[in-house]
This record gives sequence, structure tokens and C-alpha cells, in this order.
Amino acid sequence: MRNFKRILFATDFSSAAAHALSYAISLALEHESMLFLVHVIEEDRFSPPYSFGSRPVQVEYGYDIEERSREELSKHISPQVKRQIHVEEILLKGKPYVEIIRTAREKNADLIVIPTHGHAGIKHSHLGSTADRVIRKAPCPVLVIRHPDFEFTMP
Repeated sequence: MRNFKRILFATDFSSAAAHALSYAISLALEHESMLFLVHVIEEDRFSPPYSFGSRPVQVEYGYDIEERSREELSKHISPQVKRQIHVEEILLKGKPYVEIIRTAREKNADLIVIPTHGHAGIKHSHLGSTADRVIRKAPCPVLVIRHPDFEFTMP
């Protein structure tokens, strides 16, 4: 088996991501890897609703999202695990798949671990899938983890 020394885990803070994180941590512990914990704030979600173009409201809203995301990232992995492996928390803004791939290249990741929500059919085709796009464009292997509670449905 290949030795993964630099693992990138992409999270959207969903229950699917929490489930997939256990795989990333297990692999990082087994391979004594560095773990990059990445969350991307989507650009289109960065604007507050009903702002009427008010720049101070947008800045304040953006700061609040960033602060909450930083807090969530810092709580994502227990201090006990952080004592066993090196964890780097990375908060980015942009299109998730683009930033995940860019960060994987910059950090020379050996593996990307990413959750999937298992959407299929019309919902999948309209929204696209971050996991699908990462799989197609990643510079390294990608391990996609589906939460067992998300039932697979035929399109």
C-alpha cells in the first residue's frame, strides 16, 4: 500500500463530512501523516441577503462567516488527535473544488479525503458535485466517503 504522508481533508461541516473525517484521521494516524483540514467559504454565499449593496454590512457579514468557520475548524479535531499528528487548519474563499485542488497542489498532498452527499439525478446535474469535480481534476488519489445514512437512489 502507498504511504500517505500529506493528507488533505475537505470539510463543509456537514454530518457527511464528520463521518468522513474519521477515515482521514485513521489514515493520518496509520501513516503518521500531516493532515490539512480545509474548509472553503463559497464566494456566492459570502454576500449577505438583502444587503442592498451596503459594503459595511457585507464586510461585517463576511467577517462573521469567517470567524464561525475558523471556530468550527479548530473544534473539528480533538486536542488528543492533534497531539498525535500535525494538523494544519486552512480556511479559504472561492469555489470549493478549485480551492481544494489548488491547495492539494500547493501542499503536495498524497491523498485527498472528501465526503459526498450522494445526490443523484436532477439535483446532482443542476448543482454539480464538488466531490465529482475534485475526482476528475485532482493531482493525487481521492478517497470519497459516503455517509451510511444517505441512501443511494437510482436516477
